[in-house]
Amino acid sequence: MSTTTVIIEQADRLNPQPTDQELEALANFRSALRKFLAFSEAAAADEGVTMQWYQALLVIKTFRGDGHISIGELADQLMIRDHSAAELVSRLDQAKLVKRKTDPSDRRRSLVIMTSSGGRCLDRLALLHLRELRKIKGAFTSLFQSGGEEF
Repeated sequence: MSTTTVIIEQADRLNPQPTDQELEALANFRSALRKFLAFSEAAAADEGVTMQWYQALLVIKTFRGDGHISIGELADQLMIRDHSAAELVSRLDQAKLVKRKTDPSDRRRSLVIMTSSGGRCLDRLALLHLRELRKIKGAFTSLFQSGGEEF
């Protein structure tokens, strides 16, 4: 049984039908999410990167906090296949946003390290994203505050 099925069954036992207010909150949340993703795509394009590049830079910067992530770990975090992650890293490397380093403990494995240029790109995009999220946070939080009770 999938996690989604379990969550739906638990929700059905608690409240068999969504209220009009809950449906409206879901619709508003979905709209806000779509608008945010459109904003994010445009902001990344203005910076000369794709959404996937931006997402990869976020993962590389924050994974374990040590600045090193393997191709396989990046693939897992982005929910893509290993060969797709390897191609993504090659494109990021060509753009000088990351560099590859051989793992000293396993020379068959490559580690990905963000360059200073990649860090500056990530900082600019993260700042824009945080500002946008602060502007629209009500649409995201309203879903979790339906009828005075929290989900």
